Amino acid sequence: MSAEPWVPADGSAERSTDGSAVESTGAVAGHGAVGDITTHNPHLGNRLGIDDAPAVTGTTIDGRQVHVTFTDGVCRTFSSQWLRHCCWCPECGNPADGIRFTTVASFPADITPAAAQTVDGDLVLVWPDGHRSTYAGDWLAANAYDHEARQRRAAWQPITWRSELTDDFPTVEWADASDGDAGQLDAYRLLRDYGIVRIDNLGTDPARTEQLANLIGPIHETTVYGRIYDVRAEPVAKLGAKTGMAQAPHIDDAFYYSPPGIDVFHCLVNTDIGGMSTYVDGFAIAESLRHEEPTAFEALTALPITHVRRHPGEINMRSRSPLIRLDEFGRPSGIRYFDRALGPLDVPADEVDRLYDAIRAFSDRMASPEFTAAIRVEPGQGVLIDNHRVMHGRTAFDPASGRHIRLCHVPRDEFHGRLRELSLRLDPWSHDQYLPQGS
Repeated sequence: MSAEPWVPADGSAERSTDGSAVESTGAVAGHGAVGDITTHNPHLGNRLGIDDAPAVTGTTIDGRQVHVTFTDGVCRTFSSQWLRHCCWCPECGNPADGIRFTTVASFPADITPAAAQTVDGDLVLVWPDGHRSTYAGDWLAANAYDHEARQRRAAWQPITWRSELTDDFPTVEWADASDGDAGQLDAYRLLRDYGIVRIDNLGTDPARTEQLANLIGPIHETTVYGRIYDVRAEPVAKLGAKTGMAQAPHIDDAFYYSPPGIDVFHCLVNTDIGGMSTYVDGFAIAESLRHEEPTAFEALTALPITHVRRHPGEINMRSRSPLIRLDEFGRPSGIRYFDRALGPLDVPADEVDRLYDAIRAFSDRMASPEFTAAIRVEPGQGVLIDNHRVMHGRTAFDPASGRHIRLCHVPRDEFHGRLRELSLRLDPWSHDQYLPQGS
């Protein structure tokens, strides 16, 4: 039985390969690309620097496996291949910065350590060619792949919601969300857990749109939306967003192979009549279908639907993917549904009606007040939305009202990357949890 996970005394220190402390850089909220990242990666080796972590007390070699005992009484078993491949000493290289010399092709499948010993709480292995690898107890425990360790990494669950979110909308003040510390982590967690978070007191300066986006990652430019898209009614509209018509909840750009990850909305002007923002949790619908209409759920997770978008002479987009994507544990990982962009179904003839019935079951829930949270986003507020989970829409409004929302997108990989880095400093035992990788 695994002991309870430990946490570092202050969460701030890491250690280099010689055991000396190195400064933690924390989260970087403002960089936009690799060229702007100035943080140096110190070579930490197989060590996390968690002071009160269990240390190694004993080890034995058993064929192609190595048994390791820790001070908390836990005994874990590691494959010799796994240990050799995961040596992150200066000679083998560090995958954290992409400088790696030892790969799977560098050693034979039957490799076994020539010797194993415990030195100052570390596991030290000597390989047949004389190479010496050192693994700290905290690194081994954090990266172990026994059942208990994998359960810890798989422990995160989304908080699914329906219309009740309207009365208890996840919200963070801009001053807190941008503090680079606990307030920012709170905003990140709300976006991770609910798939949506409102940012209050952002202000109506258009420059704040990009600042809000940069909080979670660099803006992703697309052909359809460009870099930052001004959503307001126009006399001649190229997209439905630039009219006053109602918009049913949808995932943005479902016709892309990789749809935008995080939608960044910034309200500059709104109207008092109409123009309500509507949100639907696709994961909640998926779980409803799993329990109430399992045949529809199976069809939507196994059969592809087609989304299309074409601007003649510019671009012709087409994607084929299940409406509901599942992860390795059978949990929803991503939703892909944009009813107005749904193309002709392309599945075996005996599956067409079944798939239409399943899509209708999903769509009926999506349009139901039971699943819809509706709020009026006020000028100076921002909203961050996981576009692979939460569908967004709006009610109709007068095109002459001047309603003006700015929109841009950030890849969810970038958001998850910043979440992990900030968590590693403030809450290290949640930084490596498995997160849904999208549709």
